[in-house]
Amino acid sequence: MSKLVVVIQCDHVCHKCSGYPCANSFYNKEGMFTEYEADTRYMSMTCGGCCGIEVAGKLEDLRRKFKRYGQDINDVVVHLASCIVSDNYHNPPCPHRAYIKEIVERKGFKCVLGSYISKTATKRRESGQYQPFENM
Repeated sequence: MSKLVVVIQCDHVCHKCSGYPCANSFYNKEGMFTEYEADTRYMSMTCGGCCGIEVAGKLEDLRRKFKRYGQDINDVVVHLASCIVSDNYHNPPCPHRAYIKEIVERKGFKCVLGSYISKTATKRRESGQYQPFENM
């Protein structure tokens, strides 16, 4: 059972997106967040910029903090935000998304692809304007 959900947002996108849609979806238990219990906590961070290597340091810090406070990193699920893994109005999928996913998994965290699922982006995927939501 997850006790903490971490959403990693594109560093470039965070300059124009507050992250509210992802947080709102989490707290309303919608889309990619339907399975989480009410007491699951939420945290967000950015990838640190292209190529995403800064995720390694941020997640290592999180691992150390969890160990220091006697918590288990198996209680953490990391979501790569939809702005990283899918075609959307901010930008196309991140060219470094597979690398970022690899970093998350190498640090010992479970990785889920996607966060907020926009109704507009879904319609644009269905019409062929955007690429299909990709599962790596």
